[in-house]
Order: sequence, then structure tokens, then C-alpha cells
Amino acid sequence: RYEEHSHNCYTYALAFINSVLTTQGKQQMSKLEFTEKFVIPQTKKASKYITLHQELTANDFYIVPLPDQEKQC
Repeated sequence: RYEEHSHNCYTYALAFINSVLTTQGKQQMSKLEFTEKFVIPQTKKASKYITLHQELTANDFYIVPLPDQEKQC
């Protein structure tokens, strides 16, 4: 059953990763280590992208995909 702090999606994913690491003969990761190595860096990237997008849209800029021929150059 779901439990906010000890049995949730995060702990499930970490348990899966740790089982793979164990199978590979590697040391398991703690919640803190996993968060510092993987969650925080991706969260920072997402935050930067969201901030950039908000600034562009707030200042009446918009993003237009390049035509296929310009992408190849």
C-alpha cells in the first residue's frame, strides 16, 4: 500500500535501481545519493528551461520550429 514517506513511487524506483546495481555487483545508493546524483541535476535543467520559456512568452516571443531543410545545415 502507498505510504507517503516509505512506500511511494520514488522508493519503488530506487528499490528497482538498487536491485539492478546489486545484480551488477555494485554498491546500492541511498535516497540522498540518488537525489544528489540524478534528481537534483535534472530538476535544475527543467527549472532553467521553464524559466526561459516563461520569460520568452512573457515578453511576446514565441518559438517556431525550423523547416526541415534548415535543420540539416
